[in-house]
Amino acid sequence: MHLRAAALLFCLLSVPFWAGAQVDSVLQEAPFRGSTADYQMSPDSLDAPVDYQARDSMDIDLANQQMRLYGAAEVNYQQISLKADFITLDYGTNLVRAAPYPDSAGVLVGDPIFSDGGQEFSAKSLEYNFKSRKGIVKETVTTQDDVFVRGGKSKFVSGAIQTNDSTRSDVIYTEGAIFTSCSLEHPHFGIRTQRAKIVPNKLAIIGPSNLEIMGVPTPFWLPFGFFPLKSGRSSGLLFPSDYQYSPQWGFGFQGIGWFFPLGEHVNLTATTDIYLNGTFTINTATSYRRRYKYNGNANVSYRRLITESTVEQGLQDVVASGISIGWTHRQDPSAHPTFTFGGSVNFQTDLVDQRFINTYEAASTNVIRSSMNITKTFPKLKSTLTAGLNHSQNNQTRQISVNFPDAQFQTQTIYPLRNLPGSARKWYKKLAIRYGNQLRTEFAAIDSSFFTPQTLTDARYGFQQDATASLSLNVLKYFNVSPNMSYSEVYYGKTIDYFLDTSTVKTRTELDEDGNPFSDTTSFASINDERFNPGIASFRNFNAGVSVSTQLFGKVLFGRRGVFGLKGIRHVLKPTASLSYQPDNRDAVDFISGLPYFIARSTVDPQRGDPKLFVSPFDGQIFGEPTRTEGNLGISYSLSNLFEAKVYSRKDSADQIIKLFQNIGVTGRYQLSADSLRWSPINVNGSTRLFKGLSQVSLRAQFDPYVSSYNERTRQVNRVNRTTLSERGVPVQLSSFNATISTSLTVDKFRELFQGQEEEFVTDVVEERRQRREEQATLFEETDFLSLFENFSIRHTLNFRLDREVAVEEGTRDTLRFNTTANSIELRGALQLTENWSVNIGQIGYDFTSKRITYPYLSFARDLHCWEMRFSWAPQRNTYQFSIAVKPGTFDFLEVPVNQNRYDGQRQFGR
Repeated sequence: MHLRAAALLFCLLSVPFWAGAQVDSVLQEAPFRGSTADYQMSPDSLDAPVDYQARDSMDIDLANQQMRLYGAAEVNYQQISLKADFITLDYGTNLVRAAPYPDSAGVLVGDPIFSDGGQEFSAKSLEYNFKSRKGIVKETVTTQDDVFVRGGKSKFVSGAIQTNDSTRSDVIYTEGAIFTSCSLEHPHFGIRTQRAKIVPNKLAIIGPSNLEIMGVPTPFWLPFGFFPLKSGRSSGLLFPSDYQYSPQWGFGFQGIGWFFPLGEHVNLTATTDIYLNGTFTINTATSYRRRYKYNGNANVSYRRLITESTVEQGLQDVVASGISIGWTHRQDPSAHPTFTFGGSVNFQTDLVDQRFINTYEAASTNVIRSSMNITKTFPKLKSTLTAGLNHSQNNQTRQISVNFPDAQFQTQTIYPLRNLPGSARKWYKKLAIRYGNQLRTEFAAIDSSFFTPQTLTDARYGFQQDATASLSLNVLKYFNVSPNMSYSEVYYGKTIDYFLDTSTVKTRTELDEDGNPFSDTTSFASINDERFNPGIASFRNFNAGVSVSTQLFGKVLFGRRGVFGLKGIRHVLKPTASLSYQPDNRDAVDFISGLPYFIARSTVDPQRGDPKLFVSPFDGQIFGEPTRTEGNLGISYSLSNLFEAKVYSRKDSADQIIKLFQNIGVTGRYQLSADSLRWSPINVNGSTRLFKGLSQVSLRAQFDPYVSSYNERTRQVNRVNRTTLSERGVPVQLSSFNATISTSLTVDKFRELFQGQEEEFVTDVVEERRQRREEQATLFEETDFLSLFENFSIRHTLNFRLDREVAVEEGTRDTLRFNTTANSIELRGALQLTENWSVNIGQIGYDFTSKRITYPYLSFARDLHCWEMRFSWAPQRNTYQFSIAVKPGTFDFLEVPVNQNRYDGQRQFGR
């Protein structure tokens, strides 16, 4: 158990003492009512009349100047209000007494509820003097948020001290009080104090206090306390939220620090995790918000880890450190009509999150990404400018890539001739143009060397701009003809300079048959490149073409009754043909730098360079390099197919349309300007959904009209100018086939599949949430067994390939090799076994390809009313966490934790 009684009392006494139970201020119809203004009062009586009322009866004793009210009684004096089922008002002595009253069954009901200027509490009995403004109460119960304060006996004085020029505050003296978040009359735990003096919303002074569990005092004491009590934000100490023990790290505290309110809109929290062996973490968390403007948070952590490693001399400490940075900023949609700024930044070094944090999310995250952008829209120019920072970090390869600055300008589709006189259907008014440019800079390196001068030296940067123009014409009513043209330019600040590296030449001296020495070259000179050739250089691309598209419909009907419910099949075919042209750029030269687009390898290496192979000064740049073409003129074609079926539904007695295949596409190209291999490989892809969306199937295949052969000299497989029809008697042959079948099963989909439930669309979010709460409240009254697995999902992924392997030896046949690239199943979800027991499966699965269990993460929880027992286990990392703790809230730092981190688990595995 934590030695943190001071933390509990600090959180506890930071709330108003008199914030009591809420009651209905509207009483039932009270036939008995009146006011002391109706009676002759003495000169030394109260300054204002006392109003009273009761529901059942009222007794007035004029001789003793007393009045007794029964049933839903209420007494009001200025801003003071008292409610109870039995009230005695002694208007001679200005005393009022209140207590519960037995009902018809003899049960005491109607406890007194006292309210003074918005401060309210309930009690078992109460006595108050309106004149002296002092009172005595017994067994008070007050609440503030999740905190219950149960006092044995209290004395309070209304308006005892002057807090400012216009406000006076009460002073409360209480004894035998217990502070707890347990709502039971006899709480399971709490902080018991015998003496306390409290000025609500100002300060509290308490005497000796100790932690009490199940009514049994514990030896954890606090001798005294002096605490400021202020509503709203205030600076203060944050006591540890948890403590840990590790065989490697020793004892440790987590979450100890300080809270700083910085102005009206910003909060700063600085905490640290400390272990005795020197391992520590420093965390700063900042949150900010301006209403109708923006909100966000920023987190910076520095982690220093000390672990033991085995060396020849024995155990040796290994020190590792790293930082993690996170920033999220959101702009309110109403802040500005044309300007937005927002995004998120996530960055870490040395895999600090995976090293320190044992959660499944931290362990399974392979890529960390960041994106922070500014967007400015120019309505009059019909364009948008976006600039910002993009970042990606691979936790497997530890490669970091940062794009900054990264800016893009893009216009909308502009119709420059639309405003000319004439009919709106004129063809020239459909002319559409678009313009865009982009500036990109990329810094890339391994995380251990990212912040070095070499990263700046290796940076890639460039500028690209492009413009497109197109028309959309309707020809012969059923054909859409679209001429188009595009032009682009790319500019770089440095290029690659190729040279022949003679340092790779190696020779050895041997003896011939006559014993004479001779030199034999074992490795030759190689072409190398130097990327640090500064200077502006550019290249250009131009394309022009025209495309024609239409739609064809076909259907097959099977009569009015159909065949086994199938009444017809509908086929929609969307063919498209495009003629495109790209000019010859084999001998193109940049007019700025004078560099050719392509350099033959024989130019760099005259002796061994292949004149048919080329290198480019723009190779490896951020926008790529130009594509070498010999005057590219060709026709591209595509066939998009949709198959639908009309079936008869017995449930609705109506016909339904079902998509058999959502899309089957065929694409390819015929190269008119080529002297050989004019036909490109034919790509076929398709996708569909089975079992009402339970399974998603994606298919991809490639067919080649030419044969391929193995070149012994280059040891590569190349297409040759011989068709499969002439060689093998078939128009095309299968080159590769890839299929992916993904199945996701949930209870909702299971019911929809086997019980015929239709998909629901939520229109009223509030009503939907209310219904869900009702369903959760009646979960254990349901007889449907599937309701227990409502939050479970099972996902299976199967991916396999079929590839053609070209025969290496003459006279042998090609073979088709089948390969399963992925075959895995995983289970996730939460299971509510009983009202108090729940089991959570973060993930557990099996990879049939690698034959191993994929990262399992299991946990369960037991509700113990105001306490909660939790256990989580990640066997693959050999870590676990067990705790019995107070439920989340003011007292959630009261817990008994037992856990094992990944480093202690690794030591056990090592043994």
